Amino acid sequence: MTVSPPENDRKRLTRARRAFVWFGIVLPLAMTVAAVAIQLWLLPRVPDPVAVHWAVSGAPDGYAAPWTVPALSAGLGIGMTLVLSAFALLGSREGEWGATMRFLGSLAPAVVGAVMVVITGTYAAQVDLPAATQSAGIFGPLVWGSATGIVVGVVAWVSQPRLTVSGGTVRPATPVLLGPGERAVWVRTASLASGGMAVLVGAAVLLFALAALDIATAGSAWPILLIVAVVVTAAILATMLFRVRVDHDGLSVTSLLGVPRFRVSLDQVVEVKVVTINPMADFGGWGLRKALDGRTGVVLRRGEALEVERARGGAFVVTVDDASTASGLLLALRERGERGEGGDHGGAA
Repeated sequence: MTVSPPENDRKRLTRARRAFVWFGIVLPLAMTVAAVAIQLWLLPRVPDPVAVHWAVSGAPDGYAAPWTVPALSAGLGIGMTLVLSAFALLGSREGEWGATMRFLGSLAPAVVGAVMVVITGTYAAQVDLPAATQSAGIFGPLVWGSATGIVVGVVAWVSQPRLTVSGGTVRPATPVLLGPGERAVWVRTASLASGGMAVLVGAAVLLFALAALDIATAGSAWPILLIVAVVVTAAILATMLFRVRVDHDGLSVTSLLGVPRFRVSLDQVVEVKVVTINPMADFGGWGLRKALDGRTGVVLRRGEALEVERARGGAFVVTVDDASTASGLLLALRERGERGEGGDHGGAA
C-alpha cells in the first residue's frame, strides 16, 4: 500500500525537487543555450567545412558544415537533459526521493557542461583559420571540458539536500510465534516484472534470429551474434527469477541457475523490516543493484521488499511477495538462535 510521506518529509521533498529542477534541468539547458549562442556568434568566422572529429593523434579527420555544430550542441544538450530528468521524475512520481535523484541532478549538468565546453572550445579554436585542417588538437578542450564537468557536478551534488523519502510503507518486523523446537521454513519465488521480462526475452530471441539469418545468407557475423545471444540469455536466466528462502540457516536468495546466490546467516542479522521499493528512486534501476546509500539489492519489480541490515556488508534488499511473513520468521529464528534453543524440528510455516 502506498501512503503519503509525513508533513516534514513533504517540505524537504519540495526543497529537493526544487533543487533538482534548478541543477538538473535549468542549469544544463542554460549552458546549452550559452554554448549555442557563442557558436552562432562565431559561425561567420570559422572555415567551411569545419572540423568536427579528431583522430587519436589529435589531427582533425572529420568535417561538416559550420551550422551543424550549433545544431548538434542544441540536440545533445536538450536531449541529455530530458533523458536524465525523465528518469528521475518518473522514478519519484509517487513521492519517493533518494540518492539516485540527487545523483541524476548532478550528472545532467556535469555531462552537458563538459560536452558543451568541448564542442564550443574546438569550434572557437578554428576562428579565422583559412582551413579546418590547420585546427589545433582536441586535447585542450577535453581538459577544460573534463574540469568543468567535475566542478559543476560536485557543486550540484553538495547544493542538493541529502534526502531519502519512501513513497510507501516502512515497517519493522514483528517476530512470529514459534513453539519450542518447532520447525519453520518460508519459501517464495521473486521474478522480474512481466514487462521487463518480455523485453529481455524479446531481445534474446532477436539476437538468435539475427544469427540464424546471417547463417542463412552465408554471412560471417553469426559466430559473434550467437555468442552474444548465448551470453545475454544466460544473463537473463541468472537474473529474472530467484528463489527466496528463510529457515534456520537464515536468508538465502538463489538465482534460477544457482548463481548468483546471496546468503545472510542468522548471526549476521541486525535488523529486519518490510519496505516499499521504487527501483529508480532507491536503486537507479532493476536487477542486481548497488545503491548509492550502500544497500545491495535483488530488485526485480516495484513494491514490497524484505530488507535485512547485516552486521557486515550493509543492508540487503530483495523484492518479494509476503515479505511481512518472511521478516517475522527471520527475526523469530534469530531471537531463538540467540537464546540457544533448538532449531529445525516440528511443523512448518
